[in-house]
Amino acid sequence: MWGILLSKMDSQSAVTSPTHISPIVESYALTSRRAATLRQLMPIHRLAVIAKTPMLIAVGLYAAGGPADGAFFSPSVIATMALAAGLWTALYALNEATDLEREHNYFVERSVKAWLFAACVVVCLLAARLSMGIGLLLTAMAVGQCCYCVPPLRLKRHWWAVLLLSGLMNPILRLECGAYWGAHHIPPLAYAVFVSLHLGASIRSRVLLRNRDRKLGYRVAPQGMELVGIVCTFSGLTGAGILCLQGVLPRPFLVFVGVAAAFSVYA
Repeated sequence: MWGILLSKMDSQSAVTSPTHISPIVESYALTSRRAATLRQLMPIHRLAVIAKTPMLIAVGLYAAGGPADGAFFSPSVIATMALAAGLWTALYALNEATDLEREHNYFVERSVKAWLFAACVVVCLLAARLSMGIGLLLTAMAVGQCCYCVPPLRLKRHWWAVLLLSGLMNPILRLECGAYWGAHHIPPLAYAVFVSLHLGASIRSRVLLRNRDRKLGYRVAPQGMELVGIVCTFSGLTGAGILCLQGVLPRPFLVFVGVAAAFSVYA
Protein backbone atom coordinates (compact mmCIF):
# COMPACT_ATOMS: atom_id res chain seq x y z
CA MET A 1 0.00 0.00 0.00
CA TRP A 2 2.79 2.44 0.94
CA GLY A 3 4.57 1.54 -2.28
CA ILE A 4 1.48 2.41 -4.31
CA LEU A 5 1.00 5.71 -2.42
CA LEU A 6 4.65 6.72 -2.89
CA SER A 7 4.55 5.89 -6.57
CA LYS A 8 1.46 8.12 -6.97
CA MET A 9 3.16 10.96 -5.11
CA ASP A 10 6.23 10.64 -7.35
CA SER A 11 4.10 10.72 -10.48
CA GLN A 12 2.23 13.82 -9.29
CA SER A 13 5.46 15.65 -8.43
CA ALA A 14 6.83 14.81 -11.85
CA VAL A 15 3.84 16.56 -13.41
CA THR A 16 3.74 19.62 -11.18
CA SER A 17 7.44 20.26 -10.56
CA PRO A 18 9.07 22.72 -12.98
CA THR A 19 12.24 20.61 -13.02
CA HIS A 20 10.38 17.77 -14.75
CA ILE A 21 8.96 19.85 -17.63
CA SER A 22 9.67 18.15 -20.91
CA PRO A 23 11.95 20.13 -23.28
CA ILE A 24 9.36 19.57 -26.02
CA VAL A 25 6.61 21.07 -23.85
CA GLU A 26 8.84 23.99 -22.87
CA SER A 27 9.76 24.64 -26.49
CA TYR A 28 6.08 24.54 -27.49
CA ALA A 29 5.22 27.02 -24.72
CA LEU A 30 7.74 29.46 -26.14
CA THR A 31 6.86 29.05 -29.82
CA SER A 32 3.09 29.12 -29.17
CA ARG A 33 3.33 32.75 -28.11
CA ARG A 34 2.41 35.32 -30.72
CA ALA A 35 5.36 36.70 -32.66
CA ALA A 36 5.78 40.46 -32.48
CA THR A 37 5.59 42.32 -35.79
CA LEU A 38 7.84 45.10 -37.03
CA ARG A 39 4.97 47.55 -36.69
CA GLN A 40 4.62 46.65 -33.01
CA LEU A 41 8.32 47.33 -32.45
CA MET A 42 7.91 50.82 -33.86
CA PRO A 43 4.33 52.05 -33.26
CA ILE A 44 3.27 55.25 -34.95
CA HIS A 45 3.21 57.30 -31.74
CA ARG A 46 6.96 56.76 -31.32
CA LEU A 47 7.69 58.82 -34.44
CA ALA A 48 6.73 62.04 -32.66
CA VAL A 49 9.01 61.18 -29.72
CA ILE A 50 11.89 60.40 -32.08
CA ALA A 51 11.33 63.76 -33.84
CA LYS A 52 11.60 65.44 -30.44
CA THR A 53 15.27 64.43 -30.23
CA PRO A 54 16.64 66.64 -33.05
CA MET A 55 14.28 69.41 -31.91
CA LEU A 56 15.78 69.39 -28.40
CA ILE A 57 19.28 69.34 -29.88
CA ALA A 58 18.40 72.44 -31.92
CA VAL A 59 16.91 74.10 -28.81
CA GLY A 60 20.06 73.29 -26.85
CA LEU A 61 22.21 74.84 -29.58
CA TYR A 62 20.03 77.96 -29.71
CA ALA A 63 20.00 78.32 -25.91
CA ALA A 64 23.79 77.99 -25.91
CA GLY A 65 24.08 81.16 -28.00
CA GLY A 66 24.07 79.49 -31.39
CA PRO A 67 26.98 77.68 -33.03
CA ALA A 68 30.46 78.89 -32.28
CA ASP A 69 31.37 78.81 -36.01
CA GLY A 70 28.26 80.77 -37.07
CA ALA A 71 26.64 77.98 -39.14
CA PHE A 72 23.52 76.84 -37.27
CA PHE A 73 22.92 73.75 -39.40
CA SER A 74 26.51 72.79 -40.01
CA PRO A 75 27.38 69.22 -41.12
CA SER A 76 28.44 68.42 -37.55
CA VAL A 77 25.10 69.58 -36.09
CA ILE A 78 23.08 67.75 -38.74
CA ALA A 79 25.13 64.58 -38.16
CA THR A 80 24.55 64.87 -34.41
CA MET A 81 20.78 65.17 -34.94
CA ALA A 82 20.71 62.23 -37.36
CA LEU A 83 22.81 59.97 -35.12
CA ALA A 84 20.78 60.82 -32.00
CA ALA A 85 17.49 60.22 -33.84
CA GLY A 86 18.82 56.91 -35.19
CA LEU A 87 19.96 55.85 -31.73
CA TRP A 88 16.58 56.56 -30.18
CA THR A 89 14.83 54.72 -33.01
CA ALA A 90 16.75 51.58 -32.01
CA LEU A 91 16.34 52.24 -28.27
CA TYR A 92 12.57 52.74 -28.51
CA ALA A 93 12.26 49.56 -30.60
CA LEU A 94 14.27 47.71 -27.94
CA ASN A 95 11.96 49.10 -25.26
CA GLU A 96 8.90 47.93 -27.21
CA ALA A 97 10.46 44.49 -27.70
CA THR A 98 11.04 43.97 -23.98
CA ASP A 99 7.57 45.33 -23.14
CA LEU A 100 5.93 42.97 -25.63
CA GLU A 101 7.72 40.00 -24.11
CA ARG A 102 7.43 40.90 -20.43
CA GLU A 103 4.01 42.55 -20.35
CA HIS A 104 2.02 41.19 -23.31
CA ASN A 105 3.37 37.63 -23.75
CA TYR A 106 4.67 38.15 -27.27
CA PHE A 107 7.74 36.48 -28.69
CA VAL A 108 10.60 38.53 -30.19
CA GLU A 109 13.36 36.74 -32.07
CA ARG A 110 16.77 36.91 -30.42
CA SER A 111 18.26 37.98 -33.72
CA VAL A 112 15.98 41.05 -33.76
CA LYS A 113 17.12 42.12 -30.30
CA ALA A 114 20.74 41.42 -31.25
CA TRP A 115 20.41 43.69 -34.30
CA LEU A 116 18.91 46.44 -32.17
CA PHE A 117 21.80 46.21 -29.69
CA ALA A 118 24.27 46.20 -32.57
CA ALA A 119 22.62 49.27 -34.09
CA CYS A 120 23.05 51.14 -30.80
CA VAL A 121 26.74 50.21 -30.62
CA VAL A 122 27.37 51.24 -34.24
CA VAL A 123 25.63 54.61 -33.77
CA CYS A 124 27.67 55.34 -30.62
CA LEU A 125 30.91 54.45 -32.43
CA LEU A 126 30.00 56.70 -35.36
CA ALA A 127 29.19 59.50 -32.90
CA ALA A 128 32.60 59.02 -31.27
CA ARG A 129 34.26 59.40 -34.68
CA LEU A 130 32.36 62.65 -35.15
CA SER A 131 33.36 63.89 -31.68
CA MET A 132 34.36 62.11 -28.50
CA GLY A 133 32.03 64.38 -26.50
CA ILE A 134 29.02 63.52 -28.68
CA GLY A 135 30.00 59.84 -28.51
CA LEU A 136 29.98 59.94 -24.71
CA LEU A 137 26.60 61.71 -24.63
CA LEU A 138 24.98 59.15 -26.94
CA THR A 139 26.59 56.28 -25.04
CA ALA A 140 25.10 57.64 -21.81
CA MET A 141 21.69 57.70 -23.52
CA ALA A 142 22.08 54.08 -24.67
CA VAL A 143 23.28 52.78 -21.30
CA GLY A 144 20.54 54.62 -19.43
CA GLN A 145 17.79 53.33 -21.71
CA CYS A 146 19.08 49.75 -21.57
CA CYS A 147 19.10 49.90 -17.77
CA TYR A 148 15.58 51.31 -18.01
CA CYS A 149 13.98 48.58 -20.10
CA VAL A 150 16.24 45.53 -20.53
CA PRO A 151 16.22 42.67 -17.98
CA PRO A 152 17.55 41.92 -15.45
CA LEU A 153 17.66 45.55 -14.25
CA ARG A 154 14.55 46.80 -16.11
CA LEU A 155 14.33 49.88 -13.90
CA LYS A 156 11.02 50.93 -15.42
CA ARG A 157 9.40 48.60 -12.87
CA HIS A 158 10.05 51.40 -10.35
CA TRP A 159 8.15 54.67 -10.73
CA TRP A 160 11.11 56.72 -9.48
CA ALA A 161 13.36 55.39 -12.23
CA VAL A 162 10.98 56.80 -14.85
CA LEU A 163 11.39 60.23 -13.27
CA LEU A 164 15.16 59.90 -13.01
CA LEU A 165 15.81 58.67 -16.55
CA SER A 166 12.92 59.97 -18.68
CA GLY A 167 12.29 63.12 -16.68
CA LEU A 168 15.80 64.22 -15.77
CA MET A 169 18.61 62.43 -17.59
CA ASN A 170 17.27 62.15 -21.15
CA PRO A 171 16.26 65.81 -21.75
CA ILE A 172 19.57 67.06 -20.32
CA LEU A 173 21.60 64.74 -22.55
CA ARG A 174 19.65 65.84 -25.64
CA LEU A 175 20.12 69.52 -24.81
CA GLU A 176 23.82 68.92 -24.18
CA CYS A 177 24.20 67.41 -27.66
CA GLY A 178 23.20 70.81 -29.05
CA ALA A 179 25.10 72.86 -26.47
CA TYR A 180 28.27 70.93 -27.38
CA TRP A 181 28.41 72.92 -30.64
CA GLY A 182 27.29 76.19 -29.02
CA ALA A 183 29.13 79.36 -28.09
CA HIS A 184 28.52 79.08 -24.34
CA HIS A 185 26.75 77.03 -21.68
CA ILE A 186 22.97 76.69 -21.54
CA PRO A 187 21.37 78.99 -18.92
CA PRO A 188 20.23 77.07 -15.81
CA LEU A 189 16.61 78.21 -16.35
CA ALA A 190 16.57 76.46 -19.74
CA TYR A 191 17.60 73.19 -18.11
CA ALA A 192 14.97 73.70 -15.41
CA VAL A 193 12.25 74.38 -17.99
CA PHE A 194 12.76 71.23 -20.05
CA VAL A 195 13.39 69.03 -17.02
CA SER A 196 10.15 70.32 -15.47
CA LEU A 197 8.20 69.60 -18.66
CA HIS A 198 9.60 66.08 -18.90
CA LEU A 199 9.09 65.40 -15.21
CA GLY A 200 5.49 66.55 -15.46
CA ALA A 201 4.84 64.27 -18.43
CA SER A 202 6.61 61.31 -16.78
CA ILE A 203 4.70 61.70 -13.52
CA ARG A 204 1.31 62.06 -15.18
CA SER A 205 1.90 59.06 -17.45
CA ARG A 206 2.95 56.87 -14.50
CA VAL A 207 -0.10 57.99 -12.52
CA LEU A 208 -2.35 56.94 -15.40
CA LEU A 209 -0.68 53.50 -15.43
CA ARG A 210 -1.28 52.66 -11.78
CA ASN A 211 -3.70 49.81 -12.57
CA ARG A 212 -1.28 48.31 -15.08
CA ASP A 213 1.61 48.60 -12.62
CA ARG A 214 -0.39 46.80 -9.91
CA LYS A 215 -1.20 43.92 -12.26
CA LEU A 216 2.42 43.57 -13.33
CA GLY A 217 3.82 43.87 -9.81
CA TYR A 218 5.60 47.15 -10.54
CA ARG A 219 6.18 49.87 -7.96
CA VAL A 220 3.09 52.09 -8.13
CA ALA A 221 3.38 55.88 -8.08
CA PRO A 222 2.31 57.12 -4.62
CA GLN A 223 -0.82 59.13 -4.04
CA GLY A 224 -0.41 62.87 -4.38
CA MET A 225 1.93 62.66 -7.37
CA GLU A 226 -0.83 64.03 -9.62
CA LEU A 227 -0.41 67.48 -8.08
CA VAL A 228 3.37 67.28 -8.43
CA GLY A 229 3.01 66.47 -12.12
CA ILE A 230 0.68 69.40 -12.70
CA VAL A 231 3.01 71.80 -10.87
CA CYS A 232 6.02 70.57 -12.89
CA THR A 233 4.17 70.97 -16.19
CA PHE A 234 2.91 74.48 -15.55
CA SER A 235 6.24 75.56 -14.06
CA GLY A 236 7.95 74.37 -17.22
CA LEU A 237 5.46 76.13 -19.48
CA THR A 238 5.76 79.37 -17.52
CA GLY A 239 9.55 79.18 -17.63
CA ALA A 240 9.49 78.50 -21.39
CA GLY A 241 7.39 81.62 -21.91
CA ILE A 242 9.90 83.67 -19.90
CA LEU A 243 12.80 82.28 -21.93
CA CYS A 244 11.03 83.22 -25.16
CA LEU A 245 10.51 86.79 -23.94
CA GLN A 246 14.16 86.98 -22.87
CA GLY A 247 15.37 85.73 -26.25
CA VAL A 248 16.99 82.58 -24.86
CA LEU A 249 14.43 80.62 -26.90
CA PRO A 250 13.08 81.81 -30.27
CA ARG A 251 9.88 83.87 -30.14
CA PRO A 252 7.96 81.43 -32.41
CA PHE A 253 8.42 78.89 -29.61
CA LEU A 254 5.63 80.78 -27.81
CA VAL A 255 3.18 79.10 -30.18
CA PHE A 256 4.34 75.71 -28.91
CA VAL A 257 4.02 76.92 -25.32
CA GLY A 258 0.43 78.01 -25.93
CA VAL A 259 -0.54 74.74 -27.62
CA ALA A 260 1.18 72.70 -24.89
CA ALA A 261 -0.57 74.70 -22.16
CA ALA A 262 -3.98 74.16 -23.77
CA PHE A 263 -3.32 70.43 -24.15
CA SER A 264 -2.17 70.18 -20.53
CA VAL A 265 -5.38 71.79 -19.32
CA TYR A 266 -7.37 69.37 -21.46
CA ALA A 267 -5.34 66.37 -20.23
